[in-house]
Amino acid sequence: MLKLLYIATNLNTSGGVARVLSVKQNYLINVYGYNIHIINTHGDTSKLFFHFHDSITIHHLERKERKLLNLVDYKTKLNKKIDAINPDIIINCDNGLKGSLLPFLLKKSTIPLVYENHNSKNARAASIVDNIKLKLSFFLFNMGASRYSQIIVYRLPKRRRKTKNFKVIPNPIGFETNNINISLENNIVIAVGRFSYQKGYDTLIKIWSLVSKRQPGWVLKIYGAGDYKDLLELTQKLNIESTVQFLSPVKNIRDVYLSGSMLLNTSRYEPFGLAVTEAMACGVPVVAFENTQGPKSYIEDKQNGYLIKKDDLEGYANTIHMLMENKNEMQRISRAAKESMETYNLAKIMKVWHEMFQSLKIPN
Repeated sequence: MLKLLYIATNLNTSGGVARVLSVKQNYLINVYGYNIHIINTHGDTSKLFFHFHDSITIHHLERKERKLLNLVDYKTKLNKKIDAINPDIIINCDNGLKGSLLPFLLKKSTIPLVYENHNSKNARAASIVDNIKLKLSFFLFNMGASRYSQIIVYRLPKRRRKTKNFKVIPNPIGFETNNINISLENNIVIAVGRFSYQKGYDTLIKIWSLVSKRQPGWVLKIYGAGDYKDLLELTQKLNIESTVQFLSPVKNIRDVYLSGSMLLNTSRYEPFGLAVTEAMACGVPVVAFENTQGPKSYIEDKQNGYLIKKDDLEGYANTIHMLMENKNEMQRISRAAKESMETYNLAKIMKVWHEMFQSLKIPN
């Protein structure tokens, strides 16, 4: 069977990229028998949050912290690893500045190269320096795009619709959903994702302060990794700290979804939104902003979820309040959300990946 080499970064996190990689790679081994190696270019892999199949070989590429001046050394070590592994296909999952340079760093241009995109052209960072890095990484990616055999995206940009090497493959739902029954009886609203500028939790807390005044019996539970000190201070300032809980990530995320009656997404940008699709697959009603690419691509407003105009905090709060007061509407949205997620069935999505890998196989 084909030998796949994934080039990734920070596999030890509890984020969506690490989660979806573990789900897909485990499936490729269990169902199709692939031989999989991973080169992790940053972060300790001795303690992984998600389970990666025991037969996956993970290689750690030692390098100095955030030093682009060591690019030559990185290139040498990377190609040495690739020579030793001798893969049939290389999949680049590093969507950062370093990852955007990969097509220019590889010594062997005969190995099919796949780019697995987990970023968004609408991505924004909290600092000027990080925004410059984002723009530079997009620029470098565009320069090297023609060197990829396939570029996997969540949706096809208009200017790329005639580009042959772009292919749409969404993220799959990473757990079984056939026998799920959700009660929607708990006065719990959830949000899932790391504590970062992207997730817009500062906006979420402001929205929740409007909801709490009318619905004091409900609690907001935010599951994420990172520093939430500023967010905690904001809840204290708004006098809602008793109705907001900051919780650590959990491996069995399905139980979290089933414990809630609503999921809120307030991301400033969201290329896909794995937590949103997984929650919907469990029948959890979702409210999100319409300007985020991911949610607006699979949520039909007032049909299987709710999309709120950007910056309309009061409208967002009113929608939450309406659902809390209307159990029939909550149940209707729940059923529609679950049905609409059948497209993201794990077996269906992984069959597309398998067929794509087979099409790239170089004949002996």
